[in-house]
Amino acid sequence: MSDFYSLAGAFKNIFETTKDECPIHHKPMIEAPRVGKICPLCEKEKLDNAEKEMVRKIYEDNARKTLLRKSLVDDPATYACTFDSYIVKNATLEANLRQQARLIAGQYLKCPDAKFNTILSGPPGVGKTHLAMAILNAVNDNAHPPQKCVFMNVVSLFMQLRASFDDSTSWWTEKNVERFLKDVDLVVIDDLGSESAMSGNARDATQFVQTILYNITNSQRRIIFTTNLTQNKLVKTYNSKVVSRILRGTKGHILNFNGIKDKRIEAF
Repeated sequence: MSDFYSLAGAFKNIFETTKDECPIHHKPMIEAPRVGKICPLCEKEKLDNAEKEMVRKIYEDNARKTLLRKSLVDDPATYACTFDSYIVKNATLEANLRQQARLIAGQYLKCPDAKFNTILSGPPGVGKTHLAMAILNAVNDNAHPPQKCVFMNVVSLFMQLRASFDDSTSWWTEKNVERFLKDVDLVVIDDLGSESAMSGNARDATQFVQTILYNITNSQRRIIFTTNLTQNKLVKTYNSKVVSRILRGTKGHILNFNGIKDKRIEAF
């Protein structure tokens, strides 16, 4: 604290100590050119607070940008998916699903320590990915303090992991991915089940896939899954330990899209 007054003494031709005391620190104030009477300690606190605010804003900005920097999507347009862009007619199944997704987003947003998974299940092209990203965008844009959110298309994820076997410079190693997904606050695993087709046997996931999914679901307790698989098919595709962790905390958090027409086909 005395450093400021020593500084004022060293530059006595610039700063003049006054008889007035700072009402907060009860130390003599100094006369600064073109500024007037100031308390060096108050000025130091202002600078410290400004620095802390800058650091906080940088952290929040970086946290929110995790979604864009580290996600894997099969279509960049997915980033723009919101609840408002999920157009539905009133009193329809789709309207009900959108409302359920909004409520789940609110739970993830308001209760950052709440540990539960969500499953959006149904046939292709019905809007599962859209609503999953809408949940993620809602949390990413509105959480204070920010929550780190990330979206992982499962096929893109396993392609990156396998490519890392032949690329020693790749960040997408098994170890890095598992550590990263453990440390974020909310994850979407999109199109679960599609990765099993990469092995040539869509009815059974490879041991590599099983191990990765087990490690991710074992350490991360806030995951939103989209999948074409029913619960019965999940049991047939993955081992019981993986299925148990996928279904953990999903009571009241399963959105069933069966009965909705494929929007991609309707577009033609």
